[in-house]
Amino acid sequence: MKGAVGKRDSIIDAACAVLMEHGVADLTVADVAARARVSAALVYYHFGTKQLLLAAAAERLATRRSASRSDALASTEGLAALDALWSALASGAGSDAERAWADLTLLARQDPAVRGTLDAARGSEQRALGAHLPRLLAGLGSALAVPADEAAAVVLHFLDGIALALAGGAEGAELRAAYDAFWLVLVTAGQGRARRAGT
Repeated sequence: MKGAVGKRDSIIDAACAVLMEHGVADLTVADVAARARVSAALVYYHFGTKQLLLAAAAERLATRRSASRSDALASTEGLAALDALWSALASGAGSDAERAWADLTLLARQDPAVRGTLDAARGSEQRALGAHLPRLLAGLGSALAVPADEAAAVVLHFLDGIALALAGGAEGAELRAAYDAFWLVLVTAGQGRARRAGT
């Protein structure tokens, strides 16, 4: 059983690598099989269709992307955590993985399997971010002014926008200023609430 799981994982890793190198449009099962050093028949045995293979690759890439952001926030506190999150966003900008992510996001419009996978991954990332936000804001002398899930949804959309702009070649200094302003607004909005809770 472990061998089958290992083969399946290596096929998913191969699909991620092919996606990052060639994009969704040029990914073929034959290329994935060659990269994984298995037969195309084995790829179909494990995944059934190319769409389900893409969905598995999307899940793997989404998990890595989310972990990078979550690890940055968990690695330290306060302003240092925001700097670590910025570094994670900036280091991913323009990467093959970020381009593959954008490709998969576009594919999700037509492919229900990929859409479902990305929606589930986004929900997981939003819950993780919602768990980090109260501690992060407390370290900055603030508190959430809205429920954690709502704040996390807003922050997640903002982070995705920043990542997209960075990948598109927008000026890093200008985006960093927008990033800092966004967090300043979020922190300021919750400072009164934190003061009231402290009294």
